[in-house]
Amino acid sequence: MAVRRLIPLLATPSGGALAAAVLLLAAAAIRPDLFSPYNPVGIHGTSSLEAPTWGHVLGTDVLGKDVLTQILYGTRTTLSIGAGAVALSLAAGTAIGLAAGYWGGTLLDEGLMRLIDALYIVPDLVLALTIVAILGPERIASVIVALALGHVAAYARLVRSRVLAIREEEYVTAARSLGGSAGRILARHVLPQTHDILVVRSVLALSSVILGEAALSFLGLGVQPPAPSWGRMLRDGFQYLATAPWVALSPGCAIFLCVFICNQVGEVLRDLLDPRAAVSARTERHPNRARAAQTAGTRVSPVRR
Repeated sequence: MAVRRLIPLLATPSGGALAAAVLLLAAAAIRPDLFSPYNPVGIHGTSSLEAPTWGHVLGTDVLGKDVLTQILYGTRTTLSIGAGAVALSLAAGTAIGLAAGYWGGTLLDEGLMRLIDALYIVPDLVLALTIVAILGPERIASVIVALALGHVAAYARLVRSRVLAIREEEYVTAARSLGGSAGRILARHVLPQTHDILVVRSVLALSSVILGEAALSFLGLGVQPPAPSWGRMLRDGFQYLATAPWVALSPGCAIFLCVFICNQVGEVLRDLLDPRAAVSARTERHPNRARAAQTAGTRVSPVRR
């Protein structure tokens, strides 16, 4: 059903543009060398702070490195860290949410949720800064773990709420009465019912992780040189904002566009996987239309973009 609704959506101008943007982003992350012939770490002192030209579309930085090339290779770094952090937080949060929801009301549930509450009250950036300071920013794995911990609580709460509703369904009760183990019931009957919320949450979490990675790199605690990083490019170009604004504005625009694309993909997936939630969210954004529909006694229809 979701695939059938996706095909007409891709046929629209907005859907086609979004699909093209996703493919371009993926291509830049997989093969950045196809879009630029320059070395991302090559230093050319004679080309320092050159304005954008046909040879350097986005100009060069203070070391003479091509800005576009750094952005392209930084796409791979950013998306790799984002995918790793989302996957780690997804696995940990889902496991905690499944256990807490299936054994809801027990000491296990209470203990796990108090741990989640402790994580939830700490701001994501503060938690990430603390973890990176402890583990050290030299390895990318440290940045991934630091960014992942901030999203475990959201996954755990989301999955727990869904499992609490599912565990009393007839098919789960039947599987339990037939002697099915808790692990088998969770894997075969409960977990598949959470895929819609997990997919949407993961895409939206990716945008948050991208912002978090950029913030860490801007503060000097993210990806270390020579690996390209949008956040570090933004920090290095900030001091030249008056004389060479392209050095800072280019990575800033890259961060904005990447986050925007992730958010739009998340909304599209939400529309495809859970149309009722999409209608509810759009009703909140268009209260006048909702009130008019209720007055007329008609059903609220989704708003066309």
